[in-house]
Amino acid sequence: MLEPVGRPGLGKCIQAVYVGLFANDFLPARAGEVIRCFLLSYKTGIPLSLTLTSDLVVRLMDGLWMVMIYLAVTWQISSHVGVNRVMWIFGGTMVGLGVLLLWALFHRQHAHAFVNSKSWAARFSQLLERIHHLGHWNPLGRAMAISGLYWVLQIFAVWAIARADAFEFSFSAMAFLVVVRNVGTLMPNAPANMGAFQAAVVYGLQRLFTETPDAKILAEIMFLLQTLPLALGGAIAVAAAGFNFSDLKRHADEAHRTGRLDFDQTKGSGN
Repeated sequence: MLEPVGRPGLGKCIQAVYVGLFANDFLPARAGEVIRCFLLSYKTGIPLSLTLTSDLVVRLMDGLWMVMIYLAVTWQISSHVGVNRVMWIFGGTMVGLGVLLLWALFHRQHAHAFVNSKSWAARFSQLLERIHHLGHWNPLGRAMAISGLYWVLQIFAVWAIARADAFEFSFSAMAFLVVVRNVGTLMPNAPANMGAFQAAVVYGLQRLFTETPDAKILAEIMFLLQTLPLALGGAIAVAAAGFNFSDLKRHADEAHRTGRLDFDQTKGSGN
């Protein structure tokens, strides 16, 4: 997605993702999402406004995939009133935000006219100018396809964990569980979503007619098997990043104090 504005190396992108995942495992409120964007900007020189925007677009893509997956699996498994209501609200919000973002990305003239006509929005004019650089269909399409593959692999991983523990769930049932789990942990909470992760998985398994004791055991197993590998990969990424969090925090504080969301280009390749 960032190819049109700087073509960051795949290795640096992977490193930033895993550093962010590592931070999410040890810091509350999903602070790793912001750290990921700061690190990618710090390492590549791409303006922070664009790395933040790319992360927002990815989250919207994930939300749209969750809605599509849920709509697909509800044809094969029984629907649940409570989950349906939440998904209607969630799906409507994702579609609305997606339409708004596409309008801002591809209708440059109209977006600028709107921003310039509103005093409260004028401060975003420079940010909007930079966001337009991401408005390219080919990179966005590839990113959407990769996001879909990511969700398929997530579902397969959960299905494999369940089968390894002698739970004979269908792939569609595990797709339902993955959607419920991710919607249930959507709001920022404890490090690694501890507590919310287990509660969401247990709720989803109960909707699949699993006894509560068995659901709790499987939820704990899923939490460990899906958290520990990311923490290990994140620790390796932090060790290989060649920076310390105090430097990154200093740049973040400076950006907040000055109101500038961009690192100097000369710092992009430094450690």
